[in-house]
Amino acid sequence: MAKAKKRVIAVSGCKGGVGKTVVSVNLALTLAKLGQRVVLMDGNLSVPDVEFTLGLNKEGSREPLSSDLMFPECGQEALNHERLSSQQKVLLDGPSGVRVYTPDAEGEWQDNVQIIKAVELIQGMDDLASDLDTLIIDTAPGLSPDNVTLIQAATEVIIVINQEDVSMIDAVRQIQLLHRVFNLHQFYVVVNLVSSRRGGAKQFEKLQQYLKDDNQIVLSYLGAIPYDKAVSESMLKQSALLSVNNDCRAARAFHRIGHQLSKIPVPEPKGRIEFFLPDRIKERI
Repeated sequence: MAKAKKRVIAVSGCKGGVGKTVVSVNLALTLAKLGQRVVLMDGNLSVPDVEFTLGLNKEGSREPLSSDLMFPECGQEALNHERLSSQQKVLLDGPSGVRVYTPDAEGEWQDNVQIIKAVELIQGMDDLASDLDTLIIDTAPGLSPDNVTLIQAATEVIIVINQEDVSMIDAVRQIQLLHRVFNLHQFYVVVNLVSSRRGGAKQFEKLQQYLKDDNQIVLSYLGAIPYDKAVSESMLKQSALLSVNNDCRAARAFHRIGHQLSKIPVPEPKGRIEFFLPDRIKERI
């Protein structure tokens, strides 16, 4: 029986403040609304904040969840308790059926995260393989080794930029590093906080110009998210935009991007450190 390939999307951006978490959260909800089983992972191993963004840090919201409780509609048999990993025990029940995983459940700040922790996290997620279709990683800003390790372990990388020049320059540096050091070729781009769709397209064209001499780098434009006060209002409420206002301009943009992404075939494994490598997946019959 062929094992279904898992889509793993690293939402990244070298510069902080470009809106990676907003994109990660609402893209997860969009794909869940399309019928996918989605886990949203906070990849900021030093200062995780996805659960705070979604208001899941409130007392009583966290409870142990085993893999068989992730998506009850699947009707699969429960896993043996001995197989339950630490990852499964800190899955949170997020909006629209999305499950949220925060590696540092205690919320303790760490000033130095080793690569080995990122690798162990990647391998430890295998227990969830048979219970999800898509894993979305909200990565940390910057180019720390542990962060880059998580990014290059994904099947697809989305680079988030905005209309500021500094976000563009940082994105160029990040893409070049991932290409030259980890041999990544394909990058998807989302331009956030744009004044118009044309403004987003122009920013993507600028990024293409910066990287035009790197012939093996392939950039694909997923779309732009307009500036919308509904986004900031949802953040104040510690809620996902699509949970608060599913039909505002920004929400419609997320739906377009999610539909477009869902039609792209999942790439084949590349033979490096990756999430859900076929020879590690323990599918249940």
